[in-house]
Amino acid sequence: MYNLLKSSNARRREPEFRLQARLRSAANSRRRRAGGRVFLWILLAVIMLGGAVALLGVARYRWLYRVPAFALNTIYVHRDGALSQAEILATAGIRRGMNTLAMDLPAIQTRLHRHPRIERAEIRRELPGTLRLVIRERFPVARVRPASSLAPGNSPQLDGYYLLDDTGFTLLPFRPGQAPVETIEAEASLPIVVGAITTNFVPGRAINDAPTLAALRLLAAYETCTMAGVTDILTLDVSQPGDLVAATSTGSRITFGRRDFDPNFTLQLRRWLAVHQESLRQNRIIGTLDLSVYNNAPLRWFEEGQAPMPAPLGPKPRRLKPLRRHA
Repeated sequence: MYNLLKSSNARRREPEFRLQARLRSAANSRRRRAGGRVFLWILLAVIMLGGAVALLGVARYRWLYRVPAFALNTIYVHRDGALSQAEILATAGIRRGMNTLAMDLPAIQTRLHRHPRIERAEIRRELPGTLRLVIRERFPVARVRPASSLAPGNSPQLDGYYLLDDTGFTLLPFRPGQAPVETIEAEASLPIVVGAITTNFVPGRAINDAPTLAALRLLAAYETCTMAGVTDILTLDVSQPGDLVAATSTGSRITFGRRDFDPNFTLQLRRWLAVHQESLRQNRIIGTLDLSVYNNAPLRWFEEGQAPMPAPLGPKPRRLKPLRRHA
């Protein structure tokens, strides 16, 4: 052991060993200095970048956002429904004279999407002073009584009701002055969904009741088929398991089946049209028709003199866009 320590100490005293140690120390010192210079350059770059961002921010708020050339002077609102341009702009929080560069477009879009009647909103900024809004509205296809109006002792008349679009989204009716009179009257004549187990209808939210959603799909598809010009669906009963029973303005009762192979009732609406065309050839009126039976649907004609007087067709909702086609 003594010999090993002695030889190790002897090597440290050798000139070559001392030279290598000094070289290693000098190399380490150079690396430390190089690393320090890199760190200083990075720190200087970060400081310069932060200063440039701060300067840009100050310039933006003190100069760019106040340039008169970027003042909002033209607003285009493309809408497909009954909402007024004034209501849309008020909801968006937009007014002429605002700086177009200072507008927070995502925040404006969020405010518009909070409006129950607006399904989708697109906003485009066109410099220097133009803003373009494209609004797609929700269109109701049915009315439904709120739970309070179904309580015993209440008036059977539909004094208050909610509206539902074909996705089950719940809307409030327009108040007088909010929309054209013909639109208000048309929505007040929409079919009434009865027998729904859903009792908590919340404006601005969608329901999640399978029979009612099926009824809404049926009504949306019915609006685009030929039978919509022949008769009106007045009520649609969803209380029977698996079936939807429609009462029409001609006194007919048409039963539709909820089937996976016909989710949008396309086939059943075509069969209803075929039976209607046959009724014209025979000069008869459909009493009951059960389209839930796939083959040989049960059919009963009104006997002569028993057919009720057809109710006049109600006004159709004013629509400025193509309907979603289900049939």
